[in-house]
Amino acid sequence: MSSGTLLTLLAPLLAASGDGGGSISFSTPTPTPPVIDGKLDDAVWASARPIGEFRQIDPELGAPCSEETEVRFLHDSDALYLFIRCADREPGLILGTSRERDAFLDVDDRVEIVFDTFHDRRNAFFFQINAEGSKGDALITNNGANFNKPWDGLWEGAARIDEHGWSAELALPFKTLAFDPDGAVWGFNIERYIGRKRESARWANVSRDYRLFNIYQCGELRGLEGMQQGLGLDVVPFFASNWENDRTDGDKTLQGEPGFDLFYKLNPSLTLALTVNTDFAETEVDARQINLTRFPLFFPERRDFFLQDAGLFEFGLNNSGGGGDRALIPFFSRRIGLDANGEEVPIMAGAKLTGRAGEYGIGVLDVVTDDVDDLDGQNLFAGRISRDLGAQSTVGLIVTDGNPNGEADNTVYGLDATWRTSEFRGGKSLVTSGFFLRADSEDLSGDEGAFGLAVSAPSDLWSWNLGALEIQENFVPALGFVPRSDIRRYLGGLQYEPRPDWDGVRQLEFGVSSAAFTDTSGELETWTSTVQPFGVSFETGDELRLELEHTRDELDEDFEISDGVTIPTGVYQFTRGTLEVETAEKRSFSGTAAASLGEFFDGDRASYGLGVRWQPGPGFVATAGYERNNVDLEDGRFETQLARLRANISFSPELSWNSFVQWDTESDTIGVQSRLRWIPVPHQEVFLVFNENVEADSSSTTAIFQELSFKIAYAIRF
Repeated sequence: MSSGTLLTLLAPLLAASGDGGGSISFSTPTPTPPVIDGKLDDAVWASARPIGEFRQIDPELGAPCSEETEVRFLHDSDALYLFIRCADREPGLILGTSRERDAFLDVDDRVEIVFDTFHDRRNAFFFQINAEGSKGDALITNNGANFNKPWDGLWEGAARIDEHGWSAELALPFKTLAFDPDGAVWGFNIERYIGRKRESARWANVSRDYRLFNIYQCGELRGLEGMQQGLGLDVVPFFASNWENDRTDGDKTLQGEPGFDLFYKLNPSLTLALTVNTDFAETEVDARQINLTRFPLFFPERRDFFLQDAGLFEFGLNNSGGGGDRALIPFFSRRIGLDANGEEVPIMAGAKLTGRAGEYGIGVLDVVTDDVDDLDGQNLFAGRISRDLGAQSTVGLIVTDGNPNGEADNTVYGLDATWRTSEFRGGKSLVTSGFFLRADSEDLSGDEGAFGLAVSAPSDLWSWNLGALEIQENFVPALGFVPRSDIRRYLGGLQYEPRPDWDGVRQLEFGVSSAAFTDTSGELETWTSTVQPFGVSFETGDELRLELEHTRDELDEDFEISDGVTIPTGVYQFTRGTLEVETAEKRSFSGTAAASLGEFFDGDRASYGLGVRWQPGPGFVATAGYERNNVDLEDGRFETQLARLRANISFSPELSWNSFVQWDTESDTIGVQSRLRWIPVPHQEVFLVFNENVEADSSSTTAIFQELSFKIAYAIRF
């Protein structure tokens, strides 16, 4: 008798020993794979055992799920198969707002699943599907420190609504997953969300102090054996064509060329990726921002090649699971292939090695850019290695080399460590992280270090955090992001979120936080304190919160905040209040409104924001947003406006059409992107993208730039 067969026979006994419905589940071998159509009518499912009961996280902690939920596993040598039955006594009220691939499904009836395929209790693959068949996936690194949603794996999923509720079937190819071939156990957890009730129920880790992304609280999936990945080779040839019409100088260009991406699993846990003639025509444009500070704004990475396994490069306080710290990012991949204005710098070729080798996490990236205008091509490198310590902790190293702007040579290297325990104060989580970095810049000498320490204790009722860091004057990471140098920063926060037994109220919010910036000699520059005297989340999903903020800011030089309006050197103190209201998106019409009023440097500022969302059915959603600032300072008055309009049509999970229109008073231009995405088969993608910039003034609009891009890619698996 094989070990897998023995485990299958013992499944009922072992599953009963867990809590919250059992923390051990089993997959059953099958000679015949099920048809992935969401019907659950394949005879092979009868041989698979249900994993056990789900219990509520919200609203009734520990109570059985209000609607029956059944999950089963099958596998063969090629894939892992999931059977999911979400019974519902009121199927007409099931919520499904989208069918689109990788949609945000915050209010939808859905299931979310994590697989810790190395059973390292840190990292996992994430999959989700809603009742309309919208599929999504992501990579989770270091217990949620990085949630890489743009990652796209090749897998199948289908769902359907019927008179009993809704059901789904998933097929996850082992060629898509990295795993330990000698590992007999995977970490596993699954959560169901019932939209109209705002009810979440989980199979393992039934605690409000931990999220589904806290992988160290997963249950187990056993019984997997005979898994094969073939050669582990994916070749993705593509062809991209681009037409541009620059109306400012009358230039029109049409060009197209092939390229390819290659992914080769050196072993089931370590992947080598190569890219040639890299093209990002399908990438969504950035959401515009208006800057009323004297520091640079942060725009996230959106390009797929750099997002794949991006969590392996997380470092320092960004690696602790606390949501990231944008005060210092030693490796920021957006520096590669984009200039300071966000314009594309051609990438000739790139190589990336990512994955795990035993207790080590590995990330190595090397990219060669092409010559453009007066900028010579550059060779840019980043390497990161981390080692697991104990059950939940890590220590790691990072190095970056190269300067994308072609100026002085630059190298950065450093060490970080994160210590985590789930035994703090009787089972709570405590996370402590620290780092040290040094930059070696050709044109700078001395004061090139950065270091920091932070500790946090997140939980459902009480949460707090403390942290300090120093970024010295000449610490310049050419491949990183540092908005403010020559500073020491100290921060702390405390949040209290009780759940009173009040009709209609889910949770209250009270909090206080403070951040102080000094220069490295200890002179205070900026101090901000924020108090949240009241916030409430209703059972309906509606939310209301009030915040008060006091700022002390010392300017050591004049600051031109807007054309012709300057804030003089000096010390300023000002207080502002913000009121926010948000209605639940489970309704066809929903919206947000915010108003922030009060002092601002040597004058006053009134800020307003309004958002409206219309979702009449699962195939269409439209959102509109408007932001306005009225600023009255001693040197003058000015106003800023920013408007956004999105319309997303999902004809099916394989075909979607998204349009995004933006306008702002800083650029006085309207930006338009319309993006069609078609997935005719799981291994193929087609994109058609139109971009246009329109110059707008009070009396007319003039198109100044137009671009039409086409891209087709097909993955061949060996």
